Amino acid sequence: MKLSDFARETIKNHAKGVARMLMIHMLAVALGWAAFPLILMIFARFTTTDVPMAVFSVVATIVYAAMLVVQGNSYGLQDRLPYGWARYKAKGFVIGGAAGTVVYLFELLMIAIADRNFTVNHPQFAISNINNYIRMILAVPFFWFYRVVGGVAIIPRVTALTALFVIPFCALCTGIGYVAGQAGVEIDPVMRKRRKNGS
Repeated sequence: MKLSDFARETIKNHAKGVARMLMIHMLAVALGWAAFPLILMIFARFTTTDVPMAVFSVVATIVYAAMLVVQGNSYGLQDRLPYGWARYKAKGFVIGGAAGTVVYLFELLMIAIADRNFTVNHPQFAISNINNYIRMILAVPFFWFYRVVGGVAIIPRVTALTALFVIPFCALCTGIGYVAGQAGVEIDPVMRKRRKNGS
């Protein structure tokens, strides 16, 4: 069955949106881990790593949310123009939710890898923290969240249930940005300044 040009452009447009949101997630992951060596160097003598990491990850989450909102807003503004693909109010929520679902599936893979290869059962010895580090790789922008729900471990444990957090987070931030863009509200101050200067 051959797809119409409209259907093909709609699929392509949604796929590009999901790819952009995934790239933003990877930037947030890089930001989340960027301060880890510095935190170890500065705070290791005074406190365990979970406290400064939780504080820093709040900043990473805020930056992540802002990037998602701005990108969603860009898509909303773009969809005000007469391009040949589907546009609907929930589009930002759908794109963000789809990207969050892809991240969640990769997180499940990380959990499976951690459980298969990084668990030691020994009466006097456990390396559960290494297991928790592997689980945290993709979830680090939300370290603070896992610290709140994850108990007393220095590196909180990400579970299949708590890893779901990324889906509503991505959907909500991207959706809000998209709805604002469709309403003609331009959130990105850099783009606004460029437009004003005519460049």
